[in-house]
Amino acid sequence: MVRPAPRRAALAAVAVVLGLHSSRGFLGGFFNPPRSDFQGDFPAQGQAASLFTGHQPGTRTAHVTMRAGAEEESLQSAIKGGNKDRITKAIEGLPAPPKSAMKEVEGDWQVTWDSNSLGPTKKTLLKLVCDQLPNTMVEFYRQYNLIQDGKYYWLQAFTMDGIQRTNAALMMSGSWKAAKSGNKGTVDFSEVQIVPSRHGSAESREAIRSTGLDRYMKPMKLKDGGPVEVSISYVSDETQVQQDEVGNTYVFKRMSDSYPIPYIFADKKAES
Repeated sequence: MVRPAPRRAALAAVAVVLGLHSSRGFLGGFFNPPRSDFQGDFPAQGQAASLFTGHQPGTRTAHVTMRAGAEEESLQSAIKGGNKDRITKAIEGLPAPPKSAMKEVEGDWQVTWDSNSLGPTKKTLLKLVCDQLPNTMVEFYRQYNLIQDGKYYWLQAFTMDGIQRTNAALMMSGSWKAAKSGNKGTVDFSEVQIVPSRHGSAESREAIRSTGLDRYMKPMKLKDGGPVEVSISYVSDETQVQQDEVGNTYVFKRMSDSYPIPYIFADKKAES
C-alpha cells in the first residue's frame, strides 16, 4: 500500500482517499460506487424526510435542466444498466457546462457512478484509507459531497464489522476555491473525522463508541495534504459530472432540500 498522497489521489469532485493506490485516481478504485439507484441513508431507508434539516442550495439555472433533459435521462438509464461503455458515451453526449457551473455545484450530492467502479461493497481497515485512523474493519457502501461557503466535505458511508444495523461515515473536509474563469476548482483537504448517521443517531453514536471510534469524532488535522484540482464537465439542477486531476470521471445526483446528506456535521445538525 502506498503512502497517502492526496494530490494524486484526486477526487470525485474532490474527495481524497488517503492511503490507497494513488495511480488509480481519487478513490483509487477502492471504494465501490454507490448503488446505481439514488438512495439516502442506510440501512434505515424509507423513513420520513422530515427527520432531516435540509441545506438550502443557492439559485439554480432552470434552462440547463430543460436543455439537457433527454441527455440526462440517457445517462441515468445507462447508469441503471451498468454498461460502462454506454455510460461513457452518454457522458460524452452531455452539453458543455454553463458559465455558472461553479455556483451550480454548491449543495448536497450523492455519487451514483464512477469510472473506477469495482462492483459491490468493499470491506477494509480504516487505517488503509487514512493512516491516522485505527485498524477498525468497516464496509464502505456509498459516497456524498457538499460544497458550501468555501468548504468542501467528502463523506464515505460505512457499516461497522458485525454492526450492520446502523452506519456512520468517514468525512474529509477542507477549503474549496473555484477558478476565476472556466470550470475548474481546487480543494485542499485539511481535516478528517468520523460522523454519525442522522437516522437513529443515538444508535449510530453507540456503534461508533463500541468500536472505539468515538475518539475520532472530533476533526483531526491531516498530516499529508495538498491542493487537488477538479473539472466540472457538466452540471444542472439534478446532475453533475466531474473529472479528477488524473482523468477519472464521477457522476452525482443532487439530493433534495428535504432529504440532504444523512450525516451530522457542520451545519448538518440533528433536529431536537
